[in-house]
Amino acid sequence: AHHLDAPTGRSTGVHTWRSMSLAVMAAFALQGHVLTPTHTRPRISPRVGLNPRQAPQAATIQPAEPDSAPEPLAPGIQAFDRALIGVVKGGIDVLYRDRDIPRFYVLETVARVPYFAYVSCLHLLETLGRRDHFGTLRHHFGQADNELQHLLIMEALGGADNFTDRFIAQHIAVFYYWMVVVLYLARPQQAYHLSELIEEHAFATYDTYLESNGDALRALPAPKVAVAYYGGGGEGGTAAARPRRVENLFDVFAAIRDDEAEHRDSLECMATVAPGGDMDGCIVGEERV
Repeated sequence: AHHLDAPTGRSTGVHTWRSMSLAVMAAFALQGHVLTPTHTRPRISPRVGLNPRQAPQAATIQPAEPDSAPEPLAPGIQAFDRALIGVVKGGIDVLYRDRDIPRFYVLETVARVPYFAYVSCLHLLETLGRRDHFGTLRHHFGQADNELQHLLIMEALGGADNFTDRFIAQHIAVFYYWMVVVLYLARPQQAYHLSELIEEHAFATYDTYLESNGDALRALPAPKVAVAYYGGGGEGGTAAARPRRVENLFDVFAAIRDDEAEHRDSLECMATVAPGGDMDGCIVGEERV
């Protein structure tokens, strides 16, 4: 895997930024913004394009007090989120036209970032004494681990062979990480909604790719990392929560597509969650650890 060191600046600037970050996060913790579900949520069902035999298991949300639900995101904020994702998606699609595997590598590099940001914020809250969000931490760690396996698969297929592709993906990831940290601290509901849109884009991208290249993909072997992960023993001993046989590259991309659908539906659930409980009701499929 390729890594990008975080940029460094003058000592005073670094200390100022760290102080500001700690102050904001401390205030966030003291206000009690621990994310947990407290109201009824409809069943999460597979959407069009999923293989019925591999459809993510529906998440069951426990009922709670209806007045504890957060206010819905304003239509203007939702429109802004969609426009932002549309611009980024359009740019990547144009830049990587006819270069599918490098495009998928960039998408998977960026798709991991929100879960890193969530875990970073929640770990800080834990350090500051908030000990009532262990389930949420495990949930986001499971999501990040699943996305790591996707990234390893794209690297095995050659998606990270070009320096320019790595440079673009890693710099987008660094910027997006800090953006999500700030957004998660200020408005976690919007942070989850933004990530939901990204996962929806990933699902649609893979679904279209499978429809357009099905015969060719069935004739290609699955990379070893995918066979190991989905077969029950991936990188570092990681295994898929729902082991599946992947006999060719079509099976691999179908499994990845279904994983993205699970993330999307889980994030859709979390975007409706108010402070005050745990998030077990939003956990589905490969996100379990």
